Amino acid sequence: MHRHVFTIGDSHSLRCFEKHPSIADSTTLFGYNKLDGKTAFNLARHEKQIRKIRRSLQDKHLIFVFGEVDVRIHIKYKAEQNGTPPATLIRRTTNRYTEYVSALRNKGYSIHVFNVVPTGDFSTPEALRWRKNLSYPFLASREERTRYTEEMNSWLRHDCAQKNIPFIDIYRHLIDRNGRRRKELIYDFSHLNNKTADIVMDNYSFSQDKTVPLEAEPVACTT
Repeated sequence: MHRHVFTIGDSHSLRCFEKHPSIADSTTLFGYNKLDGKTAFNLARHEKQIRKIRRSLQDKHLIFVFGEVDVRIHIKYKAEQNGTPPATLIRRTTNRYTEYVSALRNKGYSIHVFNVVPTGDFSTPEALRWRKNLSYPFLASREERTRYTEEMNSWLRHDCAQKNIPFIDIYRHLIDRNGRRRKELIYDFSHLNNKTADIVMDNYSFSQDKTVPLEAEPVACTT
């Protein structure tokens, strides 16, 4: 395991960095993605799974890749369900997410937050077949998802700066002049391909991160 940068996240953490020579997804440790479909808002609820991953990678740079699932599903759904404005939900999401990451960094983990990826095209035949099997509502339009993504990235940029979290902000390199995903980066209707990792390596330096020494984590009680 010679690589020094690993990603932890939803399915985008796999597809954006799949089979890349410099960055690997945590899937390589387990053979599957332990956090597929997880949201940035509820990340702390999956502490047990994340702990298993980070213990194996405690001396590595870790990229956290979350947020697209929040944008695609939960923001519009919760807004209609509870009457809470999307802007409020986006703000709460970024704050909870970065508070969790900040706590881990204070323990000595070198964690970098990746910007929320551009939303995909869920109107294609492939996407429509996928949507038929969903057990949850798919409510937000492409325009709404784009707006949510851009707003979430703005707040992530702000919160990461406030909390001294390195933010991998390459969104502008992932979209074309119309604000859509660049064609050469598209993996499928939702995901970008691993050329995304090349863009990270070309536009971001992991050496900028300085963290305190790792503290021993408490052993979970088994009784």
